[in-house]
Amino acid sequence: MKKLLILFSVSVFLLTACLEKEEVQEQSAPVEKKPVVAVVEAKQESYSPVLEFGGSFKPFREANLSARMPGKIKKIHYREGATVPKGSVIVTLSGEMAEAAEAELEAVEKDYERVKDLVDSGVLPQQQLDHLEAKLNASKAKVKMTKENMEIIAPFDGMVAEHMLREGEEFMLLNPGLTPGFSHANGIIRFMDLNKLFLEIQVDEKELPLIQKIKDIEVVADAYPDTKIKGKIYSTETLVSVISRTAVVKIEISNAKKLIKPGMFGRVKISLPEVKAVMVPRLSLIRQAGTNQYHLFVIENGTAILKNIEIIEDLGDFYAVKGIESGEKVVSAGKTKLRDGVSVTVSSK
Repeated sequence: MKKLLILFSVSVFLLTACLEKEEVQEQSAPVEKKPVVAVVEAKQESYSPVLEFGGSFKPFREANLSARMPGKIKKIHYREGATVPKGSVIVTLSGEMAEAAEAELEAVEKDYERVKDLVDSGVLPQQQLDHLEAKLNASKAKVKMTKENMEIIAPFDGMVAEHMLREGEEFMLLNPGLTPGFSHANGIIRFMDLNKLFLEIQVDEKELPLIQKIKDIEVVADAYPDTKIKGKIYSTETLVSVISRTAVVKIEISNAKKLIKPGMFGRVKISLPEVKAVMVPRLSLIRQAGTNQYHLFVIENGTAILKNIEIIEDLGDFYAVKGIESGEKVVSAGKTKLRDGVSVTVSSK
């Protein structure tokens, strides 16, 4: 009996020691702290959306000029880069048909003079001279028509952009111009009006209605980044591409000094009328790795709530967004320590 009491006492002692040890461990275990975050209030504010595009400059007017008949290029009267007034002869060709017409005219003129002398002297009747005069007029008209067909005339005030053929070369009715980005018609001279230019941009179908009524457009050529040029919408392509869902919009600019060349790259900014949107700091956004999806944390009753948002406009230090309401508390600092649903302490600083 005495042994049993001793064993019981030992057991009670050991059990009490274990319980006391566990109590001490529980009391010494650190209490988990809530993450401390800073918040800002999302606010609805007004701003002017800006659309930005890039594109290539194109001539206001261009034409690949050629003769109506084949022949050898006799003379090119203007060098490349020269300015040519409307109606001036740019190229003269020679050919067998032109030479034959001139030879025929020369022969008819000689016959006419000879017969005229005979008619004047009474040897031949006037009827023969009248017949020969008609033939002479027809020959002159033929030479004139042939000459016009063998000359290239400037159709408008412009510049000789390129000699597609050289003097002495034969012009056939198929001489393709293959310079990328410009017209591909046959011709001898590539002729352009560069007093004005087009900047061609691709506009998304959703943005087309927004820019139709815009009057003032800011254009900058990459070659002259410090020079801002005023532009205006000249035309919009009738059809929208079924592949890209975009349409070509032509923006007209003045180029009186000829500084900008066709093919140069330009950029355009179009400011739209003011709209309202909810604004949040740039630093509050978290980008999901490997995607273009963004989210942020808002604090509701001391709890961090993860919300997906859509960026409407990048405004520098702030984003205009969709997905949250004005007045919500957005985490601006300490977001890396958070997860959805965790309790937080909001800093008062």
